[in-house]
Amino acid sequence: MSERLRQFDRGERLGLSKVTETPHGRSPRPNLPFSADVIIGVIAVIDTVAMLSGIAVSSWVAWQVNQEHALLWQLTDIGFGVGILFLLVATGSYDKSAIDNPIRQITKLLLYSLTIGGTEAFLLIAMHLDGAFSWPLNGPINIVSIAVMIMCFTRIMVSSLLLTAARSGTISRNVAIVGAGDHGAMLVQSIMQRKEPWTRIVGIFDDRLSRTSDKIRPNDILGTVDDLLNLSRTERIDEIVVALPWGAEARLLQILDRLKVIPANVRLAPDAIGHRFLNQGFDKLDSVPVFNIFSRPISGWSALSKSIEDLILGTLLLIMVSPIMLACAIAIRIDSPGPIFFKQKRYGYNNNLINVYKFRSMYVTQLDANASKLATRDDPRITRVGRILRRTSLDEIPQLINVVLGQMSLVGPRPHATQAKAAGKLYEEVVKEYAVRHKVKPGITGWAQVMGWRGETDTEDKIIRRVECDLYYMENWSILLDIEILFRTVLAVVGGSNAY
Repeated sequence: MSERLRQFDRGERLGLSKVTETPHGRSPRPNLPFSADVIIGVIAVIDTVAMLSGIAVSSWVAWQVNQEHALLWQLTDIGFGVGILFLLVATGSYDKSAIDNPIRQITKLLLYSLTIGGTEAFLLIAMHLDGAFSWPLNGPINIVSIAVMIMCFTRIMVSSLLLTAARSGTISRNVAIVGAGDHGAMLVQSIMQRKEPWTRIVGIFDDRLSRTSDKIRPNDILGTVDDLLNLSRTERIDEIVVALPWGAEARLLQILDRLKVIPANVRLAPDAIGHRFLNQGFDKLDSVPVFNIFSRPISGWSALSKSIEDLILGTLLLIMVSPIMLACAIAIRIDSPGPIFFKQKRYGYNNNLINVYKFRSMYVTQLDANASKLATRDDPRITRVGRILRRTSLDEIPQLINVVLGQMSLVGPRPHATQAKAAGKLYEEVVKEYAVRHKVKPGITGWAQVMGWRGETDTEDKIIRRVECDLYYMENWSILLDIEILFRTVLAVVGGSNAY
């Protein structure tokens, strides 16, 4: 047994471990296995019990309050409750996102509730049955809606409890890595970057310790594959990930054959090039397995859905904010001479240039059509009204015209001017993946903006973080994500959390 493995048996923690350290090494608390399936199952049971209980209580109240229309009341409640549960199952809501993204789950619940409740209310009105109830307390849905609040609260509580338990070391997913070469180093880096609080790397194992990567600390290598077999008999190992070159087929198969006796999930990590495309996965081309490299984002039915979303919401918003636009136009005209609107060439879909509309916020003599110098917080080029428009983001409202014209989306990567720079360098010179964000239409707001990456880019890191957020949005797009971003944007604007 290696010296590091003896230290592990004595309770000394590895530097790789993400669980909270204690002054004496490993946490004395019981370390329970993290099982997402079990936790999601508990959430599903709570949802079902809460909804059925709400329907039962509401059904009883219906008979007590309004016996004449009790059946209509009950059928409306059943349709509301069962409809929400069905949509949660149909849209894959009982997956890992039920744990690590409670905000999106709550957004789904509220959206489904408003949609089903609004539809039922419309039908009751259309059939002239709404007069059967004295709304809102004496009528359907009012009691069952409490179940929706319980479901939202459950997701917040479960997420909070899991994070607390994971950070204290009470629960964990113990992962052992086989392979101390470059492949193993890339795997460790990928896991650590994701910062899942319940993931704990117990150690790295390799039979060829003379070929270890210089990116792996010697203290994190516990020994050979035989040492891993011995450790698995005394310590709980949940996952074993083999990170070896796929070209070394004979060695790979021999190691996998030795690991099959361990009661743990054994997985094969991507080869060197696979690490660059971790989120793409496998697919089939005429029944032939292929590894996806690049997929067109937001295509097919998704693109059609997003176009309809932009056209309907964009038109409605443009009509709703027209009085605000008129007030802004008058204020701009009174404050300084010059045009009301400012058109600027910016990169749009497929790297094509489009004219992006904004309210003019600078003096006419100071306008910078190419944005060769980005605006700063106390920029003297900005007018008095322009400063207010920028602070409240009202200067962006005319971009609804771009949305209705089909040149932009409500949500997407922000369009940048042709000469926009970060720390004196063009954006494409700082981030090599910069042009990838132009594979979708630009948006008035986006994931980067609600994550706090907006305003002046005076450092390279700011544009790097922006692009990372944009790429995340493109890979994870959904109508619900758009609604979440729009909701967060409203909160950010109302709360005044803008850059300038």
